[in-house]
Amino acid sequence: MTTENTPSQHVLQVAKLVRLLGQGEIRQLIRLVPQLQTEREVVADKRAGLVRWAREQMAAYEHRVRPMQDEDMFLGDMSVEAYFNLPETERERIWSELYITAIETMKEREVESDAVIPAG
Repeated sequence: MTTENTPSQHVLQVAKLVRLLGQGEIRQLIRLVPQLQTEREVVADKRAGLVRWAREQMAAYEHRVRPMQDEDMFLGDMSVEAYFNLPETERERIWSELYITAIETMKEREVESDAVIPAG
């Protein structure tokens, strides 16, 4: 017996095959199986509701802060848009360099062997 949270063997087999499909093939599959599109729309509706809720929550802070915009400077002389247009591997390389730089420039401090760092 399967439940909605426990997929049947058939569903697992189909999922394994779908993972092998390219983007174009997935679009073809959605055209052939309209129920998949309906599920996708349900997810999109839920996502839209979540985005709406998040915006409502953030509205209380509008007068104090604003979300970053594409044209805002983000890292060095790079805008937010330029950064997110980079390939993922390049973004990871940038963050790795920044992390290494931060660690290397961090001032070392002597501490006792039983030192406790307070939370927060």
